Amino acid sequence: MFLIESGKISGHDRGIDAIHIEQTEIKNKIHLFNFKYVETFEKTKSNFPANEIDKILGFLNALMSQDKKYLQEISPLLASKMNSIWEIFNTENPDFVIHICSNQYFPFEEQEKRRFEREVHKNSNFEIKYHLMDELVNLLTKKGKIKVNANIPAIDKQFFERSDGDVKALIVNVDVMDLLRICIDNEDFRNDSCLKDYNLLKNCHILNDAFEDNVRIYLKQRSKINKNIKNTALSGEGHRLFYYNNGITITCENFEYPGGNRRSPIIILSGLQIVNGSQTIHALFEAFQEDPSKFENMTILCRIYETRNKELSTNIAEYTNSQNPVNTRDIRSIDYNQIKLEKEFEAINYYYERKKGQYSNKPKNKRLDAEKVGQVLMAFYHKMPSEAKDKKRLIFAEKYEEIFDDAITANKILLPFFLFNNIENKKSRLRAEIFDKDNIDVDKYKRNGPLLYSSYWILYVLHEIAVYKKIDLIKENYEEIDCFYPIACQIINDIWNEEIKDEKEPSKIFAYEPFFKKNQPMKYIDKIFDSDKIKEYVN
Repeated sequence: MFLIESGKISGHDRGIDAIHIEQTEIKNKIHLFNFKYVETFEKTKSNFPANEIDKILGFLNALMSQDKKYLQEISPLLASKMNSIWEIFNTENPDFVIHICSNQYFPFEEQEKRRFEREVHKNSNFEIKYHLMDELVNLLTKKGKIKVNANIPAIDKQFFERSDGDVKALIVNVDVMDLLRICIDNEDFRNDSCLKDYNLLKNCHILNDAFEDNVRIYLKQRSKINKNIKNTALSGEGHRLFYYNNGITITCENFEYPGGNRRSPIIILSGLQIVNGSQTIHALFEAFQEDPSKFENMTILCRIYETRNKELSTNIAEYTNSQNPVNTRDIRSIDYNQIKLEKEFEAINYYYERKKGQYSNKPKNKRLDAEKVGQVLMAFYHKMPSEAKDKKRLIFAEKYEEIFDDAITANKILLPFFLFNNIENKKSRLRAEIFDKDNIDVDKYKRNGPLLYSSYWILYVLHEIAVYKKIDLIKENYEEIDCFYPIACQIINDIWNEEIKDEKEPSKIFAYEPFFKKNQPMKYIDKIFDSDKIKEYVN
């Protein structure tokens, strides 16, 4: 419905409306989506259409059996994604999640639902999730949210309280095991501040309702920060967590504890929400489940705010989450070469953004983002076009000194930067020609599809042509080098055709994306430039 209403391409999807490949450092997860939408309230009470079942099962059968002929029966974009998934099959057996999504209240009719789930679960690595009207309503209204109450002891006299109008604050140092205890899905444990055996927590789960007001979501071990927290906890250096971590922020409707300046008072929390520290708590809970013995004498700072002012509570959640962790790029932003480049660009009326969004108030065509600069430098000067696209983390990590060496100047940057911008602009025009509203120009996609996935490779080929023609790699020669763009595109299309020429079946006809993600094109390019074949293109 969205594609039809917005004038975008639709059809030939075989029951799969979207595919997302979630890349993790542990194992890939493939998300397959089927969306259905009803336009009237009366139809929301009907079941999800059963005819989608056989479409989805047919797609899964072709996907898992790697049926190459199937690619000719579906849309080119879906075929491209299937090829990407098959490429993953070469190195691992990924997990799959099928998402059945609708603004209807009911999934498939019960008998059909059992049939669907039985067939899907013949593969052990498949999961099915239904996202229907009830879930949508609950997500919007938070209907059924548990009011989370808990008790937690302070450590000795390490707490401080202040009050200011409609808010009261308590800053307190707490035991990490107690912090985990008040966030789990067992109410008895949450209220037991004298729990004897913390190993019992291993059988519990984190209570999502305790994080409803958190403006972040936890990404399981995808973040370097999460890994560092977990590694710290398990390293035997857990007692240093207090110094390494910014702490946890909790809002609540009410907190109270005994007065009289007593030691280790029990703090009673009513209606608590963890508004900052979700990733810390989840990472620590995973570490705790692996080895609870490492959590002795591990403490963390908590800021607890009592307020019934909803706007204030929301602001606390937002502001305490706005202080993002320092990443590698930010650390490099104060490097001498980065500051030097900023000054060089300033002198020629350009704005080099050492930090993301540093010059957001300046004209877009005058701004150069440091990460994007690193990508074009990797592709153009350092023979790393595939890494420029899919391993850009290297820019400010292992490859930083190589990419941003002392010899790099604004002039050397502007040449590949301008060339790349032109490549991207032409790619956008080509995409619009191929995918024209309701129609796909399949022939044009077959002929020029590689150009939609190879911008950094085209940039690299332009570098090689310039070197071959003995053209100085400076900004002033931009137009002369840019004139070779059609030749670079021809080379890219030719190496793709060379790659698939021996295929008896057109199984890889739309597998452009996985091909250009690898370094495989390099052998073809090297072969062209290491022989007289380059003369056929440029002489």
